[in-house]
Amino acid sequence: MLVSGEAKSLKEIAVREGIDNSYVSRMVNMTTLAPDMVAAILDDTLPNHITPFDLAVDPPPLWDEQRGRVGL
Repeated sequence: MLVSGEAKSLKEIAVREGIDNSYVSRMVNMTTLAPDMVAAILDDTLPNHITPFDLAVDPPPLWDEQRGRVGL
């Protein structure tokens, strides 16, 4: 929606979809995760102490830092 210009902000997407703005923000953050981190989520192989929510909140921009945060 942002890329196509249908929405001008994450808040606008949240309103259109009827969901919380913070949820939209976390989902956008998930798009920046390292490919192996995404695979670990989908394969349910994340360490037991890490949840997808943990990864969605303020992920480091560098993939190596993301891996270090969760011990992968």
